[in-house]
Amino acid sequence: MSSRPPSRERPAPRDIVELRALATRQPDLAAAAALHAELVATVRRVEARIATPSLDVPDDLLRTRLLRGVPLASFGEFAIDWSEVRLLIRQVTDVLRRMDLVDQAASQRLHAVGREAGLPDRARAWYDQVTTAVEDDPEGMWSEVLQWSLKPFLIRTAEVVTRRVSLDEWRRGTCPVCAAEPEFAVITPSGERHLLCGRCHARWPFDGGCPYCGCTDLSQLRTFATADRVYRVTECRACGRYLKALDSQAAGRALLPFYDPVATLPLDAAMMQGR
Repeated sequence: MSSRPPSRERPAPRDIVELRALATRQPDLAAAAALHAELVATVRRVEARIATPSLDVPDDLLRTRLLRGVPLASFGEFAIDWSEVRLLIRQVTDVLRRMDLVDQAASQRLHAVGREAGLPDRARAWYDQVTTAVEDDPEGMWSEVLQWSLKPFLIRTAEVVTRRVSLDEWRRGTCPVCAAEPEFAVITPSGERHLLCGRCHARWPFDGGCPYCGCTDLSQLRTFATADRVYRVTECRACGRYLKALDSQAAGRALLPFYDPVATLPLDAAMMQGR
């Protein structure tokens, strides 16, 4: 009787590997890197077992929305497994609790919100950016917890949609899929700047200027680069906001959406200190 070959553990995704390496390489970022590695691993487990979502919208209508500046995926048009979302709310909250980012009372409150029958309505309000708050949420973590809990479905939806239509004609400062703001950017080897959505990870080209206020006055825009030229920061004096970017040619790799925002936290600190 032949013995069953030993099962091989699936290698961790690159973003998790890089986050763990970052925690070792830069002690000042160890806590943030460890936190995000846990959150990403939690999200990836759910993402691996959910069915590929479909968007019940004809391609012609998707292209029409793009031309009219309307986001492609309205809430309710893509499937969400609410049992998985409720599980993620508990798991994400537990990670935050282990990292002492929420206290026991806040953790219990977040668990309770995740069990509420009205959770889909809360999620819709958050998605439509009507409101992010819940009562008795002193740490203000509800938006963070919900974003991580919906992320598997938003990422997969963005992947499906962007395979159906090209985003080349969308040159706005908000996400063409879910209408959220960009969290990061990447400079392609050809010199184009693409923005990265903070919640669904869609990427789209952006000609220039500030994606937050639309300022294109070069005298109001300042760009700084790290010594190794891997990262850049563009600051807008008109609105006081800034956007970090990866220079993919200098880095020799593609953007890692879960890793690069954490690896560049020192740039956030430097920008805040300079104000």
